[in-house]
Amino acid sequence: MVFTDQENSPASFVTSSVIVADYQDQAALKKFASLVDVATFEFENIPVAGVAFLASEVAVFPNPQVLKVTQHRLLEKNFLNSIGVKTAEYAEILSLEDLQKNLKNFGKAILKTATMGYDGKGQFVLKNAADAENAWAQASSQKLILEKFCPFDSEISVLVARSKTGEISAFEPLTNIHKNAILDESIYPAQISESLKIKAQEVAKKIVEQLDLVGVLAVEFFVIGEELLVNELAPRPHNSGHFSMDAAVTSQFEQLIRAITGLPLGSPEFHSKGRMKNLIGSEVENLEKFYQNKRAKIHLYGKDKIAEGRKMGHVNILN
Repeated sequence: MVFTDQENSPASFVTSSVIVADYQDQAALKKFASLVDVATFEFENIPVAGVAFLASEVAVFPNPQVLKVTQHRLLEKNFLNSIGVKTAEYAEILSLEDLQKNLKNFGKAILKTATMGYDGKGQFVLKNAADAENAWAQASSQKLILEKFCPFDSEISVLVARSKTGEISAFEPLTNIHKNAILDESIYPAQISESLKIKAQEVAKKIVEQLDLVGVLAVEFFVIGEELLVNELAPRPHNSGHFSMDAAVTSQFEQLIRAITGLPLGSPEFHSKGRMKNLIGSEVENLEKFYQNKRAKIHLYGKDKIAEGRKMGHVNILN
């Protein structure tokens, strides 16, 4: 069953049961809770209050506290540093003076909204005082975080699952390639050393355990030589994990269901190498080359409008 605030959402086409209402509509949430045994969420830009109310009516995994931490960049980085996980240097920004002082200290930095930012939204690259003033004029009404610019060799992600019973299982890392701040491709196996692959999985397992998360977590890392810095957490199936749908023994989606219902976790082993290619905007209109590829698996989302920067589907290409 799907609860959504949008008519004709892609998920509504694959289930016979849909409730369309505001995420904080308590009457609608009560009805939803009465019709399901367990609830989860597929993205984190939803009000914590609505999830907390739902959790008072029915089992919700991950729990509302996990959502609160992972949808707020400052809380997320504070949490990671508190458990000994490295991130880029950062500072909370409360005034233009804060911004100017920390930018001078960092040199080059990225100003981000603390909440509701994804795919490059709500981000400003700052190099000098003029950049800072311009960004402050646009974003000062929101909670802000400044992150020191981090020159990295590559970006990777690890999907890790933790079940109601405490069982933990991590997929191997994938290398991510972005275009215009949006994930364009994920490549398996990740283009890093074996020791770094193991380290990334161990860090991801530590995070999911310390968060007390039940479900699936995506951990995004910057790779700098043989060092890892955590960039972001996403407490749900993740775009970079879509390759698991066709190339792993257990997909990230099946793993989520296993985790929140207390079933044993499935094998996260990849049986194929290859890549996931996002279909962004008008790319969805040019599928012929993928149809001609006998090892390409095309997944279209059924979104009603094509828009620049909008993910319309993806293709898993198995080597």
